[in-house]
Amino acid sequence: KDVDWYKPQEAVAGSNAKKLQPTSKPKISAAAIEKAIALAEREKSYALLAWKDGELQLEKYWDDFDQSSRYVTASMAKTVVALAVGTAVAEGHIRSVDDPISDYISTMKNTRRGSMPIRAFLEMASGMQTPGGKRTTDGAYWQYSLGDDIGEATARWPDDCVPLKEFCYANGSTAMLGWAIEGATGMRYAEWLSRTIWQPIGASDATLWLDRESGSPRYSCCLMANAQDWLRVGMLVLKNGKVGKDQLVPDNWIKQMTAPSPANPNYGWQVWRGSPHAPKRGYGKGINAAVPAAEPFAREDVYYLDGSAGQRLYIIPSENLLIVRIGTPSFTWDDSALPNIILAGID
Repeated sequence: KDVDWYKPQEAVAGSNAKKLQPTSKPKISAAAIEKAIALAEREKSYALLAWKDGELQLEKYWDDFDQSSRYVTASMAKTVVALAVGTAVAEGHIRSVDDPISDYISTMKNTRRGSMPIRAFLEMASGMQTPGGKRTTDGAYWQYSLGDDIGEATARWPDDCVPLKEFCYANGSTAMLGWAIEGATGMRYAEWLSRTIWQPIGASDATLWLDRESGSPRYSCCLMANAQDWLRVGMLVLKNGKVGKDQLVPDNWIKQMTAPSPANPNYGWQVWRGSPHAPKRGYGKGINAAVPAAEPFAREDVYYLDGSAGQRLYIIPSENLLIVRIGTPSFTWDDSALPNIILAGID
């Protein structure tokens, strides 16, 4: 429950705006809410929120968690990195996603990986592969996850996938994007994220886990934020990059993020797509895990942030709907079950 057990961390300053309050005008049936809560309880959840048409429809916490609690939501952080790349493009720090990433990471000059366009890392098609086989504590995988130099660890990840053609989900690809942001802007990622996204969306203070003091953020996994602030991230995507009258992220960037990528129709730019139906969604070479979706999503335009073992933010533009589930890692999670229960309760 205490995400501050991990050290070191770096602050992402928020604006500490007022908390969202539940609506008195429900847009989701009581029966659907009851079923959604029952599913969340079976999966030992900590937080379940649903937001529709500008109003908070459901907010429930378990096990002494509350509105102020921050969580380890794992790879949900990847989508935030993609949004931050979009703001760097919008401000002209990154010229194009077709630029080789070495233009912004000087240490990658004259390397195969450095020659790959930024687009390839957004699509998880950079050629980089998650290390397979036996994972020892001194190996590249665990050193990336828990070691004190993720740059050195990432350098040891294999490049055994076909660049731009083969989908290979790799945390190292997201790390490369994070380093590109810092190289392009000349700012720490925490500072850039705070200025361009986190404060403007009205989020509370958050933190990033670092590999060492003043070192690299663990970009792919470790943005510690509360459940309402994950809803705010969803609102930014749902509103095509706008907050009020302010265009934080270009609307075309959001469209590209959520469009199917050439290597995987169920993946865009650091975000997953519910259509076409994938009964058993995989992550590519080196990763044995697969997540079921027993039924197709009840809407064609479901996008979602996927955090390991059931951490989710579902975004459904056609219904102006957001759903957040955070909880105990669940290895029985069915991707379409929760959103379909709630969608069934909308007239």
